[in-house]
Parts: sequence; C-alpha cells; structure tokens
Amino acid sequence: MRTGFFTEEFLQNLPSDIWEALEQLCKEFDRLVAIKTTAYEDFVEAFAILKAFGNSRQRPMTVTELGPVKRENISAITLAFGKMKSDASSNLTKRRSEGILTTKTLEYEEVFAKASYYEFSETDFNRIQVLMNEMRDLIRESALITADHKRRLLIRLEAMQAELHKKTRDIERFWSFIGEAGIVIRKFGEDTKPITERVQELGKIVIAVIMAKEGIKALPEISKLLLP
Repeated sequence: MRTGFFTEEFLQNLPSDIWEALEQLCKEFDRLVAIKTTAYEDFVEAFAILKAFGNSRQRPMTVTELGPVKRENISAITLAFGKMKSDASSNLTKRRSEGILTTKTLEYEEVFAKASYYEFSETDFNRIQVLMNEMRDLIRESALITADHKRRLLIRLEAMQAELHKKTRDIERFWSFIGEAGIVIRKFGEDTKPITERVQELGKIVIAVIMAKEGIKALPEISKLLLP
C-alpha cells in the first residue's frame, strides 16, 4: 500500500464497533483516492483490506467481485466503499441520535421534576370546580350586578378555571379574579352574599395551598381582601 495510508498501526487500532471501524476505513479510502496519483494497485489493495476486515469480524462484505477491466474494477471498488460508507453513516446516525434522545430525555425529565407546582388534594380540587360552576350561574343570574361587571367577572372566572389544575404552575388568574370579585363585592355589598361566600371559600382553599408551597405560616383572611 502507498506509504502513509492504511498503515498496520491504523488497521490494528480500528474501533471494536463494526460501524465505527467501517466509518474509519471509508474515510481512509476517501483520503487515498483524493490524491491524483493513486495507482490501480492501491484501489485493489484497499478492496482487499475491506474484505479482510469483514472476514476478521465474522461479517463478510457483500461486494462485487473484480473483473478483467481495470477501469470497471476501480468503479466497483469505489462503489463498494461508497455503500459501506452510507451504511455506516446511517447506522451510526441512528444510534447516536437515539443515544442523544435518551440522554436528553432523562436530562429534561430531571428539569421538569424540579419544577415547582401548587398542588391541590383531590377533595379540594373537586370542590373548587363546584364553586366555580356555582359562581358562574350566580353571576349570570344576578339582577343586581351590571352587564359590564358580569362580563369582566365571567372572563376572569373562565380564565381562572382554565388555569387551575390539580397541579398548577401559576395562579395569576386566581388573583385577577379575586381582584375583580373584590370590586363587585365592595360595590354591591350584602346583595352579593351568595357569590361572596363562594369566593371566600375558594380563596381559603387556594391560599392554603399557596401557604403550603411557600412555607408561609399565615396570610390575611380572604375576607379582609374582599370586604371593607
């Protein structure tokens, strides 16, 4: 073999993984044919190395046998290495992609596992749903609350219901609803008592969850946020 290509040291130190080894062999062949003075004998010897490698790994290479025409043999050898290069690339890309996918999936699962949540008990979560449905009906049926206030309350109620899940990252829409409800309750007073009672109960449940998550021992009673 031409000096500097497919050396004994190179061949003896190929990776144990067959596809990684084939990748290295094909790169070395590409390096060989890149020079303009590559001889026919170099192509044949590279071909012999490819076949010998397959035999040594108990994986015979399915390559075309050589014929009597040098130009056709060079083409066949080049195609054989090209096929091996494509097969090696496909297998390594698949395996490396699966490895990255597995590694990164585990990595991001750890990230999500550390995410902070507000978590409601099954009982509290079910009660919240009941309270929100009841408030929706009471707001719609109210003869006292103006149409504009109803609209604003219902918008915030729907947004809050969409936000509150058994495990919830954010409760900003809860505070938005509480703020709007506080305005209505203070404006219309005792006449909104059925709504007020449910808002207060809802607030107690949610604030208890906030306190548990944040490690806060006490927050103002929800009634102090809503009533004069």
